[in-house]
Amino acid sequence: MDPAVFDHEGPWTEDVFLDLPHDGHVEVVDGTLFIGPTATEQRADVVGRVREAVESALPDGLRVREAVPLRLGPDCVLVPDLVVTTAATESKGKGDDEVLEAAAALMVIEVVGRDHGIADRSFKPQLYARSRIPYSLLIDHDGPTAVADMIIGGRYHEYARAGAGEQLRIEEPFVLELDLVAVAGPDEEPEARAGA
Repeated sequence: MDPAVFDHEGPWTEDVFLDLPHDGHVEVVDGTLFIGPTATEQRADVVGRVREAVESALPDGLRVREAVPLRLGPDCVLVPDLVVTTAATESKGKGDDEVLEAAAALMVIEVVGRDHGIADRSFKPQLYARSRIPYSLLIDHDGPTAVADMIIGGRYHEYARAGAGEQLRIEEPFVLELDLVAVAGPDEEPEARAGA
């Protein structure tokens, strides 16, 4: 972690937050710096497989982006694992300062496990709902389980769920069938794949 984090005084602003080197596990919430765990190799692999599955299901006009800062309000920037937007959506800033407006997000996707993700399960969905992001998908790679929510009356309500050995199927905002074993399971050894 950058030593400047420990020397900082007062509330964190978005500008100061964006000047920090960050890789998706540092966020700012209403002026408070929020530091989550660094992604494990397993979690990074799952995020990659979920991204591939979502990309292959998206209709023309939509795209999925990985670990891009999402502005939910003044001095409140979260970094979901994946964000689905329209293909024409552009972010503000360049390079490390790239930020999407919450209004550009159609769906946020978070990947969690048993040893991380408490904020992704409870706190962050409240902020996404407050920002009126229409859809949210939470995948627990250890379950594996998946829960899809849609916003109704300013709150998220579950509209699809799948557990171990099941496929998650959603029809909104696009049709997606997600095989939880395939996306959440460990990579097979090359010999096992060759023998299949």
